[in-house]
Amino acid sequence: MKKFRIELLKGDITERETDAIINTANNRLILGSGLGGAIKAKGGSRIVDECAQYGTISIGDAVLTSGGNLKSGAVIHAALMEYDGQITKQSIGQALQNSLKLANKHRFKSIAIPDLSIGITRFPPEECAETIFTVLRQFLKKNRSLELIEIVLWDIDSLRIYKKKYTEHFEQSTA
Repeated sequence: MKKFRIELLKGDITERETDAIINTANNRLILGSGLGGAIKAKGGSRIVDECAQYGTISIGDAVLTSGGNLKSGAVIHAALMEYDGQITKQSIGQALQNSLKLANKHRFKSIAIPDLSIGITRFPPEECAETIFTVLRQFLKKNRSLELIEIVLWDIDSLRIYKKKYTEHFEQSTA
């Protein structure tokens, strides 16, 4: 397995200086409120325009746009739900897998992943963390490009949950 680092951080994902950040998107790629709204506000209209070119995508799919005015070079929009729909464990897993494949295809060295359960329709963070780390373990066995994966959480409670799940999946210490 190629060397990689996973860091668990509390903070604002839109401020990360990684090759890409993942956006928790709806299938219509409308950047309304929450993380999408923050990406739109900080990244600018270029990201919105690029999303519009894709139209509606399938749940579990992921698409790439530039990072606009963000510090990150790109945004991977992971469709977790239909517009105004519900997030599921399956959609989290598929969307993350497809996001990681897209990052690998573009030979990104670093990526920042948010709590994929956050949003208008909250999914249990324990189940989300479990799904994320399961997908990461499987992906990293054959990963070719990623060297740094940041999991950026908005609040301290989520950070505690993710640290606990991390230790269950990986035997290295958290950064």
